[in-house]
Amino acid sequence: MWKNLFIVAVIGIAAYWVGVESAKSRGKNYEDLRHQIERLWTSPEAQKARRRRAKATRKLVQQAQKRVLNA
Repeated sequence: MWKNLFIVAVIGIAAYWVGVESAKSRGKNYEDLRHQIERLWTSPEAQKARRRRAKATRKLVQQAQKRVLNA
């Protein structure tokens, strides 16, 4: 799982970097990309999805802890 998460993070960072560099080369302000990401991060739908995912993850962690402690 950590390997997959790492791969997704690397791809995300690479995509961001390529986007910023291409915007700079076209003469556009790279702040546009930053603002788009900020709007996505602060949108209510995205926040709700992150809360749901965090809740599900906490539940999975608790289940794994119970399995390990009871084994």
